[in-house]
Amino acid sequence: MINNELIHRRNAILVSIASVFYVIHITINSFIEGLSSIFPPAFLFAGFCLTLILLLHKKVNPTLTMYVLVSFMYIYFYFLLTDSPYFVNYLFMWLGLPLSAIYQNMRVVMLAGMASIILTFYSFFYLHNEIFPNVGKEDFVYLVLFGLFITVFLLIFIHKVRLANGKLQEIAYRDPLTGAANRLLLKEKFKLIKDTNISSIALLFIDLNGFKRVNDTYGHEVGDQLLEMVVSRIKGVLRGTDLLCRLGGDEFVILLSNINRPVPGSIAERIQHALKEPMEKNQQKIYVSASIGWSYTTDVAQADLDTMIREADNAMYRAKGSN
Repeated sequence: MINNELIHRRNAILVSIASVFYVIHITINSFIEGLSSIFPPAFLFAGFCLTLILLLHKKVNPTLTMYVLVSFMYIYFYFLLTDSPYFVNYLFMWLGLPLSAIYQNMRVVMLAGMASIILTFYSFFYLHNEIFPNVGKEDFVYLVLFGLFITVFLLIFIHKVRLANGKLQEIAYRDPLTGAANRLLLKEKFKLIKDTNISSIALLFIDLNGFKRVNDTYGHEVGDQLLEMVVSRIKGVLRGTDLLCRLGGDEFVILLSNINRPVPGSIAERIQHALKEPMEKNQQKIYVSASIGWSYTTDVAQADLDTMIREADNAMYRAKGSN
């Protein structure tokens, strides 16, 4: 799923592309046909552009702005074709479809595809003599098929890109052994929740006790399998919004948000309870325990990830010493 910040950036890119294209368009038209040829669509474009710039500046819901932007684009093409029913303007209209694919959003591409076909219907039957004077009306079906082909092609392309991005994100953001998050995803999630309206952030630091002894006794392969089982058990006591991250070796952190101060301690107890049952491997019962410390703050704006990790790490070592 594409986040709001990325959609906002793509909104800005599309507005910039549309503006550059329009400036080039009216410059060429003014040389060929004079300044009068670019009005009244120029007033319409200016109104749309100012509205979009205001939405971008205020960072109004980026998803809503995305749909408004694509809708404005086709409303403008409708008025452009009505005011200047030329074949070249009809071709410009089709540029809206590939431009809408910048969002990698199937609904937006389908919206653009339908709008393109509707404008094709309007141009072919209501502006036929001006735009398609030498084309038989029975050929309308081929224009529709062209629009459908481009739309389906873009939808398949977006689907393939999403699959590829998903695989790349798994590689980039996940620990390959346990499937837990890695440091990169932890940093991005921490930054993301700081930018949202939350009341608190907590970070738990977990260190498995005696894990080196497990590796020495049973071998590294069993140790790796043990880590996978530990991650599975820890995930079982977390909320869907909590993030479990493997820092390396047998060290893990858990990022929590919007919780009260007693909650980290409660979660630590649940983790200890989940690890209490022995883990069976190769007909051997392996007992695992963990030392857990945590850091908690309600000063979300000033929260620093590295500082909270150090605080939780120190608390974990105090807990290990007391045990």
